[in-house]
Amino acid sequence: MVGGRSLEALKKVATTAVVAIAVLLVVRGARRIDWADVLGALQGYDFATLMAALALVIPGQLVCACFDLIGRHATRHPVPVPRVMLISLTGYNFSLNLGALIGGLAFRYRLYAPYGLAPMTIAQIIGLSVLTNWSGYMLLAGLVLAYEPPGLPTDWGPGPAVLRWVGIGLLVVTAAYLVLCATRGGTRVRWKGSVLRVPTLQVAAVQFALSIASWSIIGALIVWLLPGDVGWLTVMPVLLISSIAGVWSHIPGGLGITEMVFVTLLGQRGGDSELLAALLVFRVLYYLAPFLVALAAYAYLTATARGVRVGAGPESGS
Repeated sequence: MVGGRSLEALKKVATTAVVAIAVLLVVRGARRIDWADVLGALQGYDFATLMAALALVIPGQLVCACFDLIGRHATRHPVPVPRVMLISLTGYNFSLNLGALIGGLAFRYRLYAPYGLAPMTIAQIIGLSVLTNWSGYMLLAGLVLAYEPPGLPTDWGPGPAVLRWVGIGLLVVTAAYLVLCATRGGTRVRWKGSVLRVPTLQVAAVQFALSIASWSIIGALIVWLLPGDVGWLTVMPVLLISSIAGVWSHIPGGLGITEMVFVTLLGQRGGDSELLAALLVFRVLYYLAPFLVALAAYAYLTATARGVRVGAGPESGS
């Protein structure tokens, strides 16, 4: 018990230290930015450009609304498909803006609880949704880092050789998951009194397709908003690195961290002000606007949950 408490205290101290370092780096970077130039670059976006960007946001969000359908298929719970998609979309945007532990996971659990699903069923739905989101990331990051790792600043630590081995490791994990699904897919595993089903290879293929589509659309949106002729293949490695840096920083939404990584790695291709303006527009369109929709959806889902009729349906604990 004492050892457990000490470990928890150590984790809290380490997390606090990481957040403090991340905030310090963001503040330092912000002081070097000419915010008047950023404002000027923001004013340069016309209505047609923003509407075209929004046309990319909508399918990207719809893809994420399908994440929880993987869990519905696996657990065979009876919550209607449209409501599952709305819960998935809401949970995704809460996670994106507030962080997984603070936002998405807890809110997703609350949204499923009124339908009488067993806690382990909800946990499996959430787990499969998280796995779906990151499955394509592991494949894309693995390919990028193993084939042509980006050159990071020397004070960031990992060099190309280390990044290449990280990429190979991600590809090995991806391959292991696919082999598991191919050989043990559909197998029931009993854990803590509940039955968990290993996804089949077909389900895994859907997971990867949804995830790759999601990350690719995010990359395409950033490319559209960036100045100059920066291509998708140039943006994707930076996006993948910034995403994991945001998770590592424990700052909700990776606010400031994403921007710092992009400015550091792509700043030489254009002015920092134009690049930062593009990222701010991206954050408004892909983070803030969908989050406002998610807030309204959360209110709607909680207010109408009792009026939704669901059948008995098999549970993962049956």
